[in-house]
Formats: sequence, C-alpha cells, structure tokens
Amino acid sequence: MIDAARTPASLPVALNSTYLIRVRFLAPFFGLVLVAACNRGSEKTLTIAVNAGVEGTALKAAAKEWGEARGVRVEVVELPYSNLFEKEQLDLTSRTGAYDVIMLDDPWFARLVQGSSLAPLAREPDADFVSSCLDVCRNPYRTGTYFALPYVGNSQLFFYRADLFAKYGLAPPKTWSEVLAAARKIGSGEKMYGYVMRAAPGNAVVTDFMPLLWAFGADVLDLSGKPACDSPAAIESLRFMLELGKYSPPGYAGFNSDEVSAHLLQSTAAMSINWPAWIRAMDDPSKSRVVGKIDFIPMPGERVPGVGELGTWLLAVPSASKRTAEAFEFVYWVTDPAQMKQAALRGNPPTRRSVFQSPELTSRFRAFPAQLASLESARPRPRSPLWNEIENAFGIYLSKANAGAMGPDEAMRQAAREIGQIVERPR
Repeated sequence: MIDAARTPASLPVALNSTYLIRVRFLAPFFGLVLVAACNRGSEKTLTIAVNAGVEGTALKAAAKEWGEARGVRVEVVELPYSNLFEKEQLDLTSRTGAYDVIMLDDPWFARLVQGSSLAPLAREPDADFVSSCLDVCRNPYRTGTYFALPYVGNSQLFFYRADLFAKYGLAPPKTWSEVLAAARKIGSGEKMYGYVMRAAPGNAVVTDFMPLLWAFGADVLDLSGKPACDSPAAIESLRFMLELGKYSPPGYAGFNSDEVSAHLLQSTAAMSINWPAWIRAMDDPSKSRVVGKIDFIPMPGERVPGVGELGTWLLAVPSASKRTAEAFEFVYWVTDPAQMKQAALRGNPPTRRSVFQSPELTSRFRAFPAQLASLESARPRPRSPLWNEIENAFGIYLSKANAGAMGPDEAMRQAAREIGQIVERPR
C-alpha cells in the first residue's frame, strides 16, 4: 500500500544497554537502523528491511521481543517508501544477502520474485489468513508457490459523514452514482465540499481512480497484459471522476493522502476513499473535528460490484540470506494469531480472520467488520513486474485530466500508447 499515513520515527533521546538505536546515512538513501542488541555475545544478526512508516512500527517492536527471547541480534533497517523498493531490488538482484527478511508492498511482488530471488515458504500458510492476502503471496498469482506471508491487511474503504447522510435522508452509498448525488446535495447544503480525492501524478491519482475504473467494468491491462485503459468503459470512468472533481476542493489535482485526510479531519469535506491507517485519527479528539461522525464501508460499485484496491504488506525471505532458518522462524512467529493481535493493537490492520473477529478487538475498533468485508473482496493491482512503470505513466495522464490540462479521451489514449511502449519494450 502506498497512500497510508506515514509518520517519521522519532529519534531517541537516550540509549540503554539492551536496546540501541543508531542512525546512519546510506548514500544516496536515508535509512534508520534499529538494533536490538539483546545478546552482545551472540554472532547471529538477523537484518530486516521495513518501510519507515506506520506499517513498520509494529514489526520493530515485535523484532525486539523476538530477538531478546532467542538471544539473536536483530537489525531493523527502516527506509522511506520511495527508496525501499530500490534497495530491496538491488539486494535481490546482486544476491548480496544484506537483508534476511524484507517487508514489501504487494504490487512489488511480481518484480521482486523473479529470478529465484525469494525463498519459497518453508511450510504452507494456514487457512486463517484472508484469501485475497494469500493470493498475492504466490507466484504465479493465486495458483503458484508461496514466497511470502501477508503481514498488514490494507484495503481501501469508503469514508463518509454518517451524520450528514442522516440529516439529508441519504442511505450509505452503494453505487458511485449515489456518491455523486450525495456530493451535490451535501456540497450545496453545507459549508463544505461534497467529496475530496487525491489526484497528484503517479501513485496517488491511480490509487483513487482504480475503484472507479473497476466499478465501470474496465481495467488498466487486459488478460494478455496489453493496455486496456482506452476502452469506452475506462474513458467513461475517467469522465465520472472529473464529475466528482467538481465537488472537491480547488487544487485536488495535487492532493495526496495527507491533504485528503486533513479535509475529512477538519470537517471541510464529506466523503473520500482512504486507507485504514487514517481511521483512528478520525476518532481522535486531539486531531479530529468529526469524532464519531464518519463511518466506513466497502467500496461502492456501478456497472459491476465495487471493490477496493488491495494494499497488503508482505514479509519474504531473500534466497541469498545466510540465515534463512532464523528468518523463516521470525516470519512465521510475527504472523501468528497472537503476534498479529499485538500488531493490530499497535495500529496495523491484520490479515487473519480470527484477529479481525476477536471480540476484544471488535469492541475497540469499530471499523473492523467493514475492514474485513473490504479485504475479502479487495482486488490487487495488475500482477505485472512492470507495474511501477505502468502506474507512473498512467498516473501522469490521469492527473493531467484532473488538472484540466487534457481531456479524458485524449488522456486515456495517450496513457494506453505509453503503457503499450512499456510492455512491448525488449528486455
């Protein structure tokens, strides 16, 4: 997942003998390295690469606990999202074995699993994992060998002001047409925008557009991997997005997740697509003016049933690791039900049904039923090893259309042409 909230880790003001945090600069990238030096006499060091954001927070705490219990020295290398993929890909292709466990965003999997770079799982995962999360851990997708386990169960949700829907006699939206009608009504009756979306170039706009594209029965690529984003249904979905844009704040074509969430938190917009990482902020009185007023539902549909974008974070073991036994032990341990429950309490959406359905957690996290429903139906981004390049090209033209610099027909034709060049390029 890309658009989730990411807060930089705070640097410590004091160090102790058992828990050392050091900062080093990895030219040309910045990485924060956390070392759980639980047994200074041990020569074993397990190195874990994680995203420097909310997704990695629970993993850091778990790694410290695991290392102390086993007398294993653990390094957690935190890297910004924009650098994490590059560092992991470099390690896997060069087979240096710098990392023993890697955290990866699920759309990267098709690229990183190539060339026997990842070790197959030591044993099959159990049936408690949500199937959509397991499917993206297999190569080929859904049918092949498992090379990862799902750790963070992200899928998009639809956030809406339940109090305003009640005020105007509106039911929770089941279709995008109902969303548009509600945006008109609330936007004209309240001192706020009816809708807010992110449409900054690249991943941001693609993230908000995919549920619309799918709801109209279209996709970026066809089953053969060729561009399909210039189909009539795809162009219609972009036209619809531009209609929604009329009820969004000025400048939304430059918005990312932070701007969208700020409008919801400050009660200046009534609806949006967003990620589970923002749910707690909505109910936090120190951050939110809409405590208890926003509800969360799975994605609306239109021509076909709605689905949200899957944004699962996975854990995998590089085949070049010299500590595969310890690495797999950690991966299985940190994804077991007890540890995943602890991760949920620390803020990570789980990937296990039993954790989503835990009475203790459902009583604390009111969105869990909606999150599970969304996760079970969530759809991954195209399983292409070229997805990063495709998404970047697609997002440039989508953002231009939202900024008014290009019409929807031309934007989709240009996007299809450039995506075609990417997928047909000799390798």
